[in-house]
Amino acid sequence: MRIVKPYKGLIGRCPDPAHSVLALVGDTQVGLWVVRSLARNGIAVHAVVRSEHGQSAHSRFAASAWVFDSGPSDPGFADEVRQLVEIVQAGSIMPVSEGHHNALIEARHRFEPSVHLFSPSRASFDLATDKDHMQALCEKLGVPVARGMRLDRLMASGPEHLLRFPLVLRTRRQNVPGGKAPWKAAYAETPDQLENLYKSLAAFADNILVQEYHPGAEDHVQILMHNGQRVMAGDYIGEHHMPLAGGVTVQRISCRHTALVRDATRLLRAIGYEGIAGVQFRYDVRTDRYIFIEINPRFSGGLPTVIMAGFEAPFMLWQSRFEPEKMRPVNYRAGLRTRILGGDANWLLGMLRRDPLPPGQTHQGKIRTAAEFLWNCGPWTRDDSFLPSDPKPFLVDFGQMVRKLGTRSVDIVGNQ
Repeated sequence: MRIVKPYKGLIGRCPDPAHSVLALVGDTQVGLWVVRSLARNGIAVHAVVRSEHGQSAHSRFAASAWVFDSGPSDPGFADEVRQLVEIVQAGSIMPVSEGHHNALIEARHRFEPSVHLFSPSRASFDLATDKDHMQALCEKLGVPVARGMRLDRLMASGPEHLLRFPLVLRTRRQNVPGGKAPWKAAYAETPDQLENLYKSLAAFADNILVQEYHPGAEDHVQILMHNGQRVMAGDYIGEHHMPLAGGVTVQRISCRHTALVRDATRLLRAIGYEGIAGVQFRYDVRTDRYIFIEINPRFSGGLPTVIMAGFEAPFMLWQSRFEPEKMRPVNYRAGLRTRILGGDANWLLGMLRRDPLPPGQTHQGKIRTAAEFLWNCGPWTRDDSFLPSDPKPFLVDFGQMVRKLGTRSVDIVGNQ
């Protein structure tokens, strides 16, 4: 490992390890807000980033920043985490990505009980990420969910007789050996389109879930569960995505949908989930109907929106271990809009290029698209990275975005 931001304090002499957190945050704005949320509440946060360009490495709120030599799938990963825990005298580890959670859950015995791992149990993590199990659980609990089945079984039985087109395809389990789809979601509006997708996925068709497509916006609910109870929740609707046909939410607006929060809580309680989770639904604003999509056992991509709307999810997660008696839910502000500047610029370009959309959706006009993008450059739409008291991460990220403009192999935020 190497250090990219030296610790200005006294490494190895922290008087209270409980107030020192090793946070595996990566290079994105999600990790940046984990660091900000903890540090603004008096926690020393030692950030593990992917590169020296990681936003957290340039934040005034990071006590130190490090880059590992190994990744979560490498055999030396847990050793490197253990070594850094001892260097910074951390009393806990807070992963951000699903891959880091998965690897550290496997190595939990190497840290606990002396160092707490902010990850769910192996059993609840595996249930949460098993889309087959969650679909069956929704049907059992009466939570609205799309009809669906595994791709291999569907193709063997005759898709036109079992499910109603259009269909959406997703990876069934992300954390198992074998193949995964190269996209977050793909769509088939006819049997021929489904057959063509199947040809590219046949080798791991048992790990692809096919469901009937339901229209609507993505509604994400971020929930903190503690001792089987919901401590607090914050939800938001994804307004812009990249890729347009199904990808990361690059512009969001906070909201309050009581029924979705209630059903998300029921699902997490049913699998014995403890900690932070993001539960995703598809919500049709015209009919007020919704269906469950999936559970992400981690901070969601819209964490900046959730925190700015009032839910300090990372700090409250820390409190759930070290100060549970002080946890207090606060008012959650609906109608707060935030965006990733580079991601939303890609949304703009995708709309202008007429990139593929989900079934039933149509492209906006070019003038309206450009006007919407420019309108959201105003102060009424907050940026996911920029903070007046901590501007450097935004400036570094903006410089990276500008450099990528001249690279034809990647988009503005570095995606292939």
